[in-house]
Amino acid sequence: MLSRDLEEGRSQPRVIIYSGKGGTGKTTISSSTAVALARKNKRVLIMSSDPAHSLSDVFNTPISRNEPQKIENNLYGLEVDTIHELKKNMSGFQKFVSSSYQNQGIDSGMASELTTQPGLDEIFALSRLVDEAQSGKWDAVVLDTSPTGNTLRLLAYPEIIIGGNMGKQFFKLYKSMSSLARPMGRNSIPDEEFFNEVNVLLKQMEDINKFILGPEVTFRLVLNPEKLSILETKRAYTFVHLYGINIDGIVINKILPTSKTVGEYFEFWADLHSKYLMEIDNSFYPTPVFRCQLQRSEPIGPDALHEVSKLVFGDQSPDKVYYSGKNFWIETKESAHADEHMEILCIRIPFLKEADNVEVKRMGTDIVVTVDRAQRIITLPRALYSLEMEKYVREDDLLKLLFREVPVDEEDMELNVNKNVLNKLRSLRKMKF
Repeated sequence: MLSRDLEEGRSQPRVIIYSGKGGTGKTTISSSTAVALARKNKRVLIMSSDPAHSLSDVFNTPISRNEPQKIENNLYGLEVDTIHELKKNMSGFQKFVSSSYQNQGIDSGMASELTTQPGLDEIFALSRLVDEAQSGKWDAVVLDTSPTGNTLRLLAYPEIIIGGNMGKQFFKLYKSMSSLARPMGRNSIPDEEFFNEVNVLLKQMEDINKFILGPEVTFRLVLNPEKLSILETKRAYTFVHLYGINIDGIVINKILPTSKTVGEYFEFWADLHSKYLMEIDNSFYPTPVFRCQLQRSEPIGPDALHEVSKLVFGDQSPDKVYYSGKNFWIETKESAHADEHMEILCIRIPFLKEADNVEVKRMGTDIVVTVDRAQRIITLPRALYSLEMEKYVREDDLLKLLFREVPVDEEDMELNVNKNVLNKLRSLRKMKF
């Protein structure tokens, strides 16, 4: 059963999350970072959340999927087995989902397979990351993630499942209604164990959101100097910033060296890489950009990986926070009318000016921000609860939401949700279960 709470006041280890398009060399770069830190006499855990794990391959040694396993002095590895994590933490959830499928006539074996719901891989990978970071065993934790698309889901699922404040209210309503219906003999109603596990899971999601926004946690994107890789990295860069997570580095990997002795074919690609290197520097400024040329041989094993880290970071320590930028802040706008009060919620979103579609909708104490294919539910600061969102404007890479104070009745100051839902919630508070 999931049970960990974030401990206030405890110093946290350095956490570095690597992501990027498939085939860019994320595993090599993340593993080289871990080796370099371990050889600086720091206790390091390198984790993989990719279902197609490659840590065992790059280190050329078997790595456990359940518990951290020693690779060399100060360095441990773990390839997260999400099926094991699901059985350990959500047995009641699995039981209910499996029985629900079986009640619909699905074979028990198939029903058992279907209990692994979409998104749970990402959830338990993040949950295990937080557990290890909170364990006190490590000075640094490095996470090698799955290709970009899955990583973005990994960041988004905690918030999607919680659904903001509205989501929490609807879950409480569903739990209360289930308590009423269960004594009537309805077999399709989840039992108390199911709700307890989901409640703990929701708490875990809040902990994860709080954890990944910590100053010791940063994201690094790995790409190759090629058009498709750059485009996908730009989308990921926008998405991660939309979630308020700090990106402190961009790593360009597999750069072809410029040489006139490799033949016309490779000269063309080397020249193309040079052009894209300039585009990358300009696109991701002021985030630091690191470069690593394509090696003459495959970097397999700790020694070869250590050499890669020297090429990427030089004499600098790989666990340094290379950049820290502010993504959310509130500005107060003075009005000509003394009785009017306006606050502006500013959200910095890289490449916003290139977006075709930008929408912002308010739902009670939450706002839903959509930028092309990226969407995020943001819970508003309390200072904006009683203000009305008047409009939003785009200024280069800055999205500004304007909130104005308007006179309202006391009843209207409640959450701006469906009145029927509020009435149900009021009546449920009066009931005793």
